[in-house]
Amino acid sequence: MLKNYGYDGAYNDENISVSVLLENPLEYGFEATELVFSVGLRAKNDDAPKLEDFTFYVMDEAGQLHDTRSILYSKPDIETTFEDDEPARRPDGLILTGFKHEFLFQDLRIAFYYKSYQVIKIIELKH
Repeated sequence: MLKNYGYDGAYNDENISVSVLLENPLEYGFEATELVFSVGLRAKNDDAPKLEDFTFYVMDEAGQLHDTRSILYSKPDIETTFEDDEPARRPDGLILTGFKHEFLFQDLRIAFYYKSYQVIKIIELKH
């Protein structure tokens, strides 16, 4: 089981903010073999993005994309504050994938495809 939780990162531009935080899967009711990231989405205008508008991937150190599953999930006991440059406090959803030994955590990233942009953007995770 991965013990170094706290990998986080954010993508910001003039329209949206997407933040991700590596979570303890057991706190969300998942097996220890799952990688669970909480996701926060914010729009900088009135058109709020939805989790369904995104496809998320884990990008390993070699630049390979690994599929994830996205689910809507809100943990009610998490504080509701959200800052563009901080990890999600109250997630808009979770992204999950099984832990794979080829994941190298020196340069782990989350890549996402946003339907409105029609390109893949990358979030570098820091510890």
